Amino acid sequence: MSSPVRKSVSAAAAGPPEVRGIGEAETFELVRRSAAPILAVGAERQSSACFCEGDRALLFRSVGDLMDPSVYRAFRAQIDAAARSASFSPAVIAHDLHPLYLSTHYARQAGLPLIAVQHHHAHIASVMAERRHPGPVLGICCDGIGFGDDGAAWGCEIMYCTASEYLRTGHLEYFPLLGGDAAAIDTWRSAFALVQQAVGRCEDLAPFERVPADQMDVMRRLSRTEINAPPTSSLGRVFDGVSFLLGLCDHNDRPAQAAMALERIALAEPVSPYPYQTTVGRDGVLMSLAPMIRAIVRDVTRAEDPRVISARFHETVARMLAAAAQISAERNAISTVVLSGGCFANRLLRDQTRALLERRRFAVLLPERSPVGDAGIALGQAVVATARLEGGR
Repeated sequence: MSSPVRKSVSAAAAGPPEVRGIGEAETFELVRRSAAPILAVGAERQSSACFCEGDRALLFRSVGDLMDPSVYRAFRAQIDAAARSASFSPAVIAHDLHPLYLSTHYARQAGLPLIAVQHHHAHIASVMAERRHPGPVLGICCDGIGFGDDGAAWGCEIMYCTASEYLRTGHLEYFPLLGGDAAAIDTWRSAFALVQQAVGRCEDLAPFERVPADQMDVMRRLSRTEINAPPTSSLGRVFDGVSFLLGLCDHNDRPAQAAMALERIALAEPVSPYPYQTTVGRDGVLMSLAPMIRAIVRDVTRAEDPRVISARFHETVARMLAAAAQISAERNAISTVVLSGGCFANRLLRDQTRALLERRRFAVLLPERSPVGDAGIALGQAVVATARLEGGR
């Protein structure tokens, strides 16, 4: 990474939101001033970078999935071109907590001090930054995958957040991510795990007749041995599994394909929710969709209308999130709730969750200019790093 002579990024930010050679960027005025210039390198699948200096942050457009070698090269070139154009030389790099992300690898090889930021904390902090809320807030973050403090793959989280720290106050019940990253592609993997956990067997269910017999054998072995099957609380994978059960999508050939298919068919009329569970324990609120999965399996077996099943699914998830958030908010004396993460690109889930929370008299914040998905992660990383530098961490 090049290190040109340092000048203020606000000079670039004062004009149109564009930096020569790299396309559009969005400027954000921050509540806190950064004690040092910060480069935040984002996540992996919707990678973006963010420059932060003084009270300004410049979030660049996403270049795509860093696992693609050409995208990774473009990512490096984007940072170098932006640094030259804005005359920006970082003193600190903020990165995702995931040790195997290529953005983390990039940060580690740069030879600068590092600040690791948990994925979902960064999601919430990005909205706090855009909406200029100093915190604390209660965050509801729902997406595909984010590396958790316990090594699990988080993805449906309730979090008490300040700019510098967070406390996980609730999450979706873990289920196995069968095949690891392959579960983000093959939707039947998540369906198998969810049904196996909720019902106990999948063999006699019609949807799984579409899965090759040898793959079903692999799934059974993975579920028994727990090899290559890390625990996850991913709501994104729940969307995948339900989409498979309804016959909508067997493979995600593009990101969120199954979830979008599920949203698209949902009946646009009021429906009753499926059952769900929220259990309050010492570590917070545990959310369980196992009762819903059992009910969906029953309805699929009875050949109920998929449009109604989808609508009831969305209604159930929204009610579960609102109920868990209310419990956490009351325990932590919080009245502002932030919604972020790729699952809230789903209009039905977003609008219904927001409506339920506002009926409970919460102020609800959503991103308006920054991306709701991982392309906004870098802004949140920069904000968290700024707060930690201010606190001497």
